[in-house]
Amino acid sequence: MRTLFLLPLLLALATLPAQSEMTEKEVKLEEQFIAAKREALLGKTEAAIDLFQALLEEDPRNDPALFELARLQHAAGQTTPAIEALRRAYTLRPNDVYAAFLADLYQAAGRYRDGAELYAELIRQQPSQAENYLEQAAFLVRAQDIRGAMKVYNDLEDRIGVNAELSRRKHALYLGTGDHRRAEQELIALVEAFPEELAYRHLLAGYYRSQEEDKKAREVYQEILRREPADVRAQLALQDAAPTPDGGGGDDRELMALLARADVDLDLKVGKLLPLIQQVANTNDRALADRLLALTAELRRVHPDAAKAAAIEGDLYFHTGRLTEAASSYRATLELDDTVYPVWEQLLAALYLDNQLADLRKYAEEALDIFPNRPAVYVHYALAEALRADYAEAGNLLQQAQLMVSANPEAAAAVAELEKAFAALADDAPAGDLDLARLPGGQAGPLAFYLAQRAAPDAAALMAADHPANTNALLLELMGDARKAAGDKAAAASLYARARAAGSRSPSLADKISALKS
Repeated sequence: MRTLFLLPLLLALATLPAQSEMTEKEVKLEEQFIAAKREALLGKTEAAIDLFQALLEEDPRNDPALFELARLQHAAGQTTPAIEALRRAYTLRPNDVYAAFLADLYQAAGRYRDGAELYAELIRQQPSQAENYLEQAAFLVRAQDIRGAMKVYNDLEDRIGVNAELSRRKHALYLGTGDHRRAEQELIALVEAFPEELAYRHLLAGYYRSQEEDKKAREVYQEILRREPADVRAQLALQDAAPTPDGGGGDDRELMALLARADVDLDLKVGKLLPLIQQVANTNDRALADRLLALTAELRRVHPDAAKAAAIEGDLYFHTGRLTEAASSYRATLELDDTVYPVWEQLLAALYLDNQLADLRKYAEEALDIFPNRPAVYVHYALAEALRADYAEAGNLLQQAQLMVSANPEAAAAVAELEKAFAALADDAPAGDLDLARLPGGQAGPLAFYLAQRAAPDAAALMAADHPANTNALLLELMGDARKAAGDKAAAASLYARARAAGSRSPSLADKISALKS
């Protein structure tokens, strides 16, 4: 990150003549660049974006300004404009820093074909750089263009010869597409290229065992022992072959078998699951969701250290309304990789919708340290503070979000509606003309639900909304009020205590607790 920070300014200065030769216009452009950088460093993203755009109107070929604009737009969630700006910068001055950032943006936007074409361009410029081939193939795999990825791998193999990493990747792709003959041939070629490397023979034997080709597996293990009689793995394998992974049943047997294979490319597996999860999100098909839960569980079993496996499980839980489990999967994702912003936003949404507001405050604060320019983080943090009656802090956070979305009329209107809702909370006033459907989570979301129940409490609906992880302090207090009105003082006392433990700042809570003790 330090390199990315310094590069634009260094490039900008490099494009300028010596101070004594600078024209008045060049001095002005330099001052504009520095002013825009200052706004960016102060966290005034929208203002910095405006300044860089104004600078580029006067100097459209200023690639450091385009790079800085792209970084700011990406931080503000404006991925498509960021890509356009960065592509212009790269066209003006091709270099590895711009290319790497552009590839990251293509991946974040799901524009895998564009990412593959970027690396194809880099290969044309630097055909000896093996890493560019691997990156292009990875983008093609994400785009589910397996044939294209395989061609790239073969082109690289023609250039550098048989390579262990390359053979593993080709084997995984062939296996994922069901081409077992070619998958086998890749491992055989690897063994033949490195006959003294016993690890590759073990890889081939393991593949045969997974395919239940026990005779071929035994032959490979016997050859290993001929070369190295003390090889314990081969000795044990010949004594007792490992069982084949259970491939599942019914229509999902083939996909389950694919997911069970540790040597199949993870992106290929994810690519096969994503359309099914999107189908669940669009149709709410519970039967399909239940089948997919078994498949995503298998994916996590096989790839316990892969953030993508945990994230895709979280997405499935989220789209089926199992918010507590979704939050747990997203937490696991962030423990493995905390650099992917959409996972943070999904976690915050799950925690909010599930009334896990103590954790919402915790994770929103952590998210701000990593992504200080994301308005959604401020909004979720503000919700967590408002629903424990810390209205001053909620207002401050929401004000920050309002500044960030000021250039987006629809988002600004949504934040303004949320400000009205917070004012109603703080003043203990009726919701009035509030459009509850425009609040986060809609009419069923925690804020709208609380406002509606405060106006007309429904004891049954209130208690149905409770669960062990509920730390919505205002809602717990309202539940306590309902139980007290029903004459159940013990239940009321328990709910009030939970509200206090959840960090309530409600001025009335302490009096209610005292009244129950008297």
